[in-house]
Amino acid sequence: MLPPFAESVLVVGSGRMGTALAARLREAGVRVQGPAGRGATGETADVVLLAVPDGAIADAAAHIAAGRLVGHLSGASTLDPLAPHEAFSIHPLMTITTPDVSLAGVPAALAGSTDRALGTARALAAVLGMAGFGVADEDRAAYHAAATIASNYLVTLEGAAEQLAATAGVPRAALVPLVRATVENWAAIGAGPALTGPVARGDEETVSRQRAAVAERLPDRLALVDALADATRDLAASTGNARRRTRARRLRVIRTIADLRTALGEARRRGSIGFVPTMGALHEGHLSLVTAAREETDTVVLSIFVNPTQFNEAADLAAYPRTEERDVELAATAGVDIVFAPEASEIYPTGFATTVSVSGGIAETLEGAARGRAHFDGVATVVTKLLLAVLPDTAYFGAKDAQQVVVVRRAVADLNLPVRIAVRPTSRDPDGLARSSRNRRLDPDERRRALAIPRALQAAADAIGRGETDAAAIRERALATLAAARLDTEYVAVVDPDSFEPVSKIASPALLVIAARVGATRLIDNATLEPRER
Repeated sequence: MLPPFAESVLVVGSGRMGTALAARLREAGVRVQGPAGRGATGETADVVLLAVPDGAIADAAAHIAAGRLVGHLSGASTLDPLAPHEAFSIHPLMTITTPDVSLAGVPAALAGSTDRALGTARALAAVLGMAGFGVADEDRAAYHAAATIASNYLVTLEGAAEQLAATAGVPRAALVPLVRATVENWAAIGAGPALTGPVARGDEETVSRQRAAVAERLPDRLALVDALADATRDLAASTGNARRRTRARRLRVIRTIADLRTALGEARRRGSIGFVPTMGALHEGHLSLVTAAREETDTVVLSIFVNPTQFNEAADLAAYPRTEERDVELAATAGVDIVFAPEASEIYPTGFATTVSVSGGIAETLEGAARGRAHFDGVATVVTKLLLAVLPDTAYFGAKDAQQVVVVRRAVADLNLPVRIAVRPTSRDPDGLARSSRNRRLDPDERRRALAIPRALQAAADAIGRGETDAAAIRERALATLAAARLDTEYVAVVDPDSFEPVSKIASPALLVIAARVGATRLIDNATLEPRER
């Protein structure tokens, strides 16, 4: 039932849409004029519906007499072309190929410039039996893109399938039941569960043969097929379904240094190599390093190796999570080309007797003192071995492990290793906690208490902002914040970011470093302190 102010409707536009809409409204008992030509003024109607091409909406609206509610039927257009009228839009989410089409049960995107206009759109949709839903003007392009993918682009894909099938002597009709069943499965259970086929199950050998056939028979469709395969890999990886393990970007998992060097020989001839060393249990922090490497280099290598020589507590080594299968999937989705996942015997073979050791304060204080000298010896040794195995142009590290980065840089410089060390900002969860594989050990209460660490860093930064330059005073502020949350603090120090020597006054950028235990979990974090300009 239409409201009293919208009882008579003029339909402008005599194409399929206008003719179908006028007929369905008449069948519903609405007083309808038209369909009329584009110059109609609508002076004798309460509501005017413009069933005209998008490019003609503004011109048709300009002819409409003032005081009328004016709507269009476009999916792509906002309400702007209808100004200055009180405006609305109704877009039936349906392909209209005949004037006899039924609109009952058809979803429709609705919008209105006023409550009265939106109410009119809803009433008209209800009269026609359509299921209305709101779409704001700022969301219009995204909505219409989704509709285009679901309809027009789907037809394009089926056209490509039809062409390729024809090269094998398969008729179009043979594909129709498959297409219908696929769409019905998607409608019933969603994209992830409905996904099948060789890409989804990780059968890259079959995918490679398919790709070769497309390249031979329909080379102009190869880019489309490659893009669809990559998008399907991403979808399969995001579903979490154990049946659909996938290795995006044809990722390779390599176990030995000899095989790694062979694989990288060809990659090195094609371009630069980026390297992300990890101990697995990947999180968004690691993946942000992969993203940087992906953007800056041509081939990305990620290592997964839980290095036993840098753990000073056997229990800590035993408790470190091993999640290689999940890690490889995340690496694949993030764009890694090669995962190097050696056994300990590959890195430390029988008779191994060499240690790379960095001396001085950068390795012996703070983390070095808390975890023992052997910790940074283990770090320097394994990183050196990994860099020599990969020989990357650039290796990527996170700023959270600030002292480790300084040790690695010193070893690389002293040994003249031809690699650039790139340090990316600390990756944080939305609540501010620095991302770490150890965070998964925190229970909900410990997680809340751990937030005192980023609060302590912020308290120090706030003090700097107020003009405080005394490092001891800044340190006390951070300690007080940690103590209030009942954290067991191992150290809080203000140091030079390059030498890790203690700093007494903040006259140039300094580093505030923190190590604290929350329950049984040890966490570290840091922040750069910039002196306030005077």
